[in-house]
Amino acid sequence: VCGTKPKHVDSSGVKHSFCGRTCAARGSTTGAASKSPTCRIRSCNNVVDPIFQGFCSEDHAKQGVGTGLVQGCPRCKILPQTNGQMCARCAQLPADVPRMWNINHSGTVWRECAGMTDGEMEIQQRSSSYSKYHIRLPSSLKKIHIGYQHLKSTGGSRLFRTFHASQCICDMGTNGPTLCNWGSCGICNIVKSAFREIAFGAPFNKGRHGNGLYSCANPCRADRYATSCLSSPYRVMIACDVVLPQVLMDELIVVRDSAAITPRYVVMYTKAK
Repeated sequence: VCGTKPKHVDSSGVKHSFCGRTCAARGSTTGAASKSPTCRIRSCNNVVDPIFQGFCSEDHAKQGVGTGLVQGCPRCKILPQTNGQMCARCAQLPADVPRMWNINHSGTVWRECAGMTDGEMEIQQRSSSYSKYHIRLPSSLKKIHIGYQHLKSTGGSRLFRTFHASQCICDMGTNGPTLCNWGSCGICNIVKSAFREIAFGAPFNKGRHGNGLYSCANPCRADRYATSCLSSPYRVMIACDVVLPQVLMDELIVVRDSAAITPRYVVMYTKAK
């Protein structure tokens, strides 16, 4: 331990690990201090994995967040934060791409982000399962939408909550908040492009009011247009913020500029039998 004196040899010829009692005491203290920390779950004595911030495994890290033992990542909500920031996994994602994460049903983000309308509450009451993913747009797209909102607000326009439904051909909601790469998916293409592209890369929908981006003030009406793949139990729609004149004239809303409509969160639900 001291690095200066030779190890002690007793009268029987046995060589000890230390030169004397002082170094033996120091060695005992050092050994205790260097002992690997164990998992924060009380019943677990496994060694901590540095990736999971005080827990031995991903399952125990999720348990720690779920029970309120530690703060969850603000993005995925399921793994612990790293130094007050996102979890290590979310921190490795590309910087400037659209992302989604779960919204905790009992959390303040659910209430603030949802801003539930009567129609949305009706959809939830009719559903046997109901959940949401919050959408975070990259800064480049966010600036365009915020700039448009600011420009139009000076002329008396304001934001309205609307709902867009389309064909969702991926397993949205079954594998976490992930976006597919299918060109024909009307939900993922909109989230990734912020309505600059819909299914098949088209720039707009074709409807009774001509070419434009359609949404509905009432989600129960938007539900008519929701179609999902056979492998997913969910129907899917996107809750949007739309810049419109002060008076909302019709339940069916159409805008011509993609900057006028912003995808805010994805709603997944199954209809009760």
